Amino acid sequence: MTKRILVLPGDGIGQEVCAAAIPVFEQLGLPLSLDFGEIGWECWCRGGDPVPERTWRQIAVSDAVLLGAITSKGKNQAEAELVPELRGKGLTYTSPVIQLRKQADAYVNVRPTGRIAGPGKPFRMVVLRENTEGLYVGLDRRGVPEALRTLLNNPNLEKSGPDDATYSVRLLTRWGLTRLFDYAFFYARANGFDRVTLADKANVLRESGQFSADLFHAAAATYPEITIGIENVDAVALRMVTRPETYGVIVAENMFGDILSDLAGGVMGGLGLAPSANIGTGTPYFEPVHGSAPALAGKGRANPSAMFLTIALMLEHLGFVAAARSIREAVRATIVRGRTVTYDLGGDASTGAMAEAILAELKSPTPLRRACILSVGTALLEGRSVDAVAPAVARLLSKGGYLVGLHLTCGEQKAAIGNALTTCLGQSDLIAITGGSDALRGAVAATLGIPADFSGTRLDWRDKVIYLLPETSDAAVAALEHAL
Repeated sequence: MTKRILVLPGDGIGQEVCAAAIPVFEQLGLPLSLDFGEIGWECWCRGGDPVPERTWRQIAVSDAVLLGAITSKGKNQAEAELVPELRGKGLTYTSPVIQLRKQADAYVNVRPTGRIAGPGKPFRMVVLRENTEGLYVGLDRRGVPEALRTLLNNPNLEKSGPDDATYSVRLLTRWGLTRLFDYAFFYARANGFDRVTLADKANVLRESGQFSADLFHAAAATYPEITIGIENVDAVALRMVTRPETYGVIVAENMFGDILSDLAGGVMGGLGLAPSANIGTGTPYFEPVHGSAPALAGKGRANPSAMFLTIALMLEHLGFVAAARSIREAVRATIVRGRTVTYDLGGDASTGAMAEAILAELKSPTPLRRACILSVGTALLEGRSVDAVAPAVARLLSKGGYLVGLHLTCGEQKAAIGNALTTCLGQSDLIAITGGSDALRGAVAATLGIPADFSGTRLDWRDKVIYLLPETSDAAVAALEHAL
């Protein structure tokens, strides 16, 4: 059955990345129909509503919404940019994103991240953010009423006075948290994750923290195969940066989830790579995380990857799993090749040029196998000996169809070997290590988290292959040639 998709390009670079990525639908040839609608700042300025009534009618008959980006501005600026005849009419700007969440009861924001390219261990991590309550529920007021002054017993309030203070409420409900946690464990099982972590701040927000923990444990009880953890949100933020590979699914209330999901995008390589889905009981909507980026609008510099990956999320949700996978692989291959990428990925390609490269990769996928060489030896590093092994190994790998993108040389210290190997892991499918240091095997084991007494010279670690080669070029080439 044909699925109906409503495309809402919105504001700023949302229009550019939508225009660049939309051809993917025609290229895939799926049973989909596309409709286009209006949303965003221009709708507000000329009509006093950023989501026109016609758009709501279009959403109601759609199976999914693809959103480009939304611009939001402050109260005074919103009033000033209305057409003259609408100013002073008491109109209130409400973010279209918030309106969409409420209309669709989109209670969970899904933000998958992972290492596409770059130094660091490979990881696959998803942040699930609650969308409908928490500190963003809207109970944010200026001025403290008499009824709350005793409850908000703080010396600063007494010194400032109730009119020169604000307060916000973090609302957590059994209904809201239970469905969030149920979704988190369902998602983990369905997507092959073996760990779910609740990020909160229970050591400070003690009542709401314990309330959340109790409901989290109750949801976990029917998923005994999944490891659970409850961690303070600041500790989660630290470990997301230093060891993202130790996480799987991270679930959090609204504000904590908002912050952690953007952090996860940064760890992934930037918001230009970060997709998201908003799932609930109504029409789901999908959007790249980067926002409208007014500073980039109209310059053709925006990275279209997040929009392609968002489309993949949407297609997966609609049941087109193979097509979603092919889009992800095309994006990955384009970024790894590095020939046609935007400025944020170290290139100078335009939005359109990178999108065309992704579409070309999707149309005619070319196998991409990456390799790197790690030469271990203090004498090599200090220039006291010549590395004859690495060039011979590189020639063999290139002949075998590998793209050799990195050659590192490091000393024989355990930390140096570990740091160099970690750099290679994020950028290669095959890693050839040369050197006879006594510390080498122990450093490799420690970096990979495997027993130090591992046997053999080939390691299959996650989706990587690591070879420990002999010190002479003839022996190294012979060993690798036999292995390949």
